[in-house]
Amino acid sequence: MLLIFSKMLTIAVLLAVGVLIYRLGIVRETGSREISALIVNVCNPVLLVSSALSDETELTPAHLGRTLLICALIYAVLIAAGELLPRLLRVPAGQRPFYCMLTLFGNVGFIGLPVSLSIFGPGATLYVVLFNVLYNLIFYSYGLFVMSRASGKPIPFRPRSLLNAGMIACLAALAVYFFRFSLPEFLSDALVYISNCTTFLAMLVLGVSLAASNLKQMLAQPKMYLFFLLRMLALPILFSLVLPLLSGDAMMISTLLLLLAMPAGNLPIMLASEHGMETDTLTSGVIISTLMCLFIIPLVSNFFPA
Repeated sequence: MLLIFSKMLTIAVLLAVGVLIYRLGIVRETGSREISALIVNVCNPVLLVSSALSDETELTPAHLGRTLLICALIYAVLIAAGELLPRLLRVPAGQRPFYCMLTLFGNVGFIGLPVSLSIFGPGATLYVVLFNVLYNLIFYSYGLFVMSRASGKPIPFRPRSLLNAGMIACLAALAVYFFRFSLPEFLSDALVYISNCTTFLAMLVLGVSLAASNLKQMLAQPKMYLFFLLRMLALPILFSLVLPLLSGDAMMISTLLLLLAMPAGNLPIMLASEHGMETDTLTSGVIISTLMCLFIIPLVSNFFPA
């Protein structure tokens, strides 16, 4: 736990640097959006592939199938929780689809990938990759259905949405695991240099987002604190009891528990904004959960397999 608490303190410092950079006027919101696009389309995908190249985990069809089934089980529980938790907390009906999105779609790429690698090393890459593959498939199917309920009109599924940089990087990483090829040293070094930017830039963008928001208004959501305690703490603890019954792979269990404790992601905000929906609920959720994860992740780490 001490190591993970130290990692989260590092994350907190990087967030603070992002806030300071915004306050000093070095990076404004427009620049932050451009950096965010750089992370999503370049740095994070390269980090996935670079980590897969340095990971020596052997991937067999049986291992792949078992891990995908476990990830699918996790998402099935999250879908049920996304429908149940807002009702238990008596969230107004109009906000329930947003709470469902906050339940389902954590920041497992933008934050989850670099944090997993910093704690567990390249051995976590495979499980982050497979979790992100299902994330993309579910977001562009069930996620669109949920947001259609919020908007009151259907949001069409576009197959080309699945061909995003993150999904392509996941497939490339899986190819690395299956075919075990390597790159010339100058290329692998270039990938490492790009990858090394990811964590700082991701935290910088989040810090700028925190500094630019009306924190007093965004944090004044008492129901959300209980919601995220259930979503980010209680659910991972529940899965810490279930997953060892399904697999003896300690790295897989620890990585999936960590991903379950990740804060809410930004993708639902972008989708809501694109379709003219209010984004205050989702934005509050992202900010509150991001701040809470600094304390929750060290707590969840107590339930990682020894």
